[in-house]
Amino acid sequence: MDSVKDNGNKENKLNDNNNSNNSSSTEKKQRSLFKTITIMIIAVAVVVAASSLIEQFLEHRYGPYLKIGVVAVIGYFVINSLANIFYKLSYDALKSNAEIIRILIRIIGAIVVISIIISYLSQDPLIATSIGTITAIVIGFASQNVLGNLISGLYLAIIRPFRIGEKVTVFGNTGIIYDIGLLYSRLRTDEGDVILAPNTSMVTTTIIIRKSS
Repeated sequence: MDSVKDNGNKENKLNDNNNSNNSSSTEKKQRSLFKTITIMIIAVAVVVAASSLIEQFLEHRYGPYLKIGVVAVIGYFVINSLANIFYKLSYDALKSNAEIIRILIRIIGAIVVISIIISYLSQDPLIATSIGTITAIVIGFASQNVLGNLISGLYLAIIRPFRIGEKVTVFGNTGIIYDIGLLYSRLRTDEGDVILAPNTSMVTTTIIIRKSS
């Protein structure tokens, strides 16, 4: 009977410890989210206030460029904050997939910000014509490089032929994938070296996914 009681007491203590750990983890997550949201709001408020002050001393013709700068800075803070908030909220349920979605949010956010900036620039007919010409040149020369890697990164984030945390061999190098960025995928070897692989090559080359030991 005494042993049964002791076992029951131990189980109760373990349950209490687990509950306290879960409660502590939840509190830390809430504090972290509150900190992220607070920083985002403060950053946006500072940028808006600074732009309003600068606009008073700025010539009217430079107004669109100021707005572009504001959109770029605010977009950066908002996109990163939203991506981090989603990551923290969904990590327990999605694990490594949460990182993929965070990357996807950043890619989509960057596309939205760039679209807004182009819409501001296109209000000026001369600039709109210049944008069309420059865009054609950029697409012609960079579609196989920067834009190609960007599209490939989006493809890798959606299709997921391999996952973050998996051990793969590519270009004769073996490492664990720990990040799929806008342009590059990053692998860490057993020796601790970091391999930067262009996303385009990660789509077009043969990749060996190693079995977890």
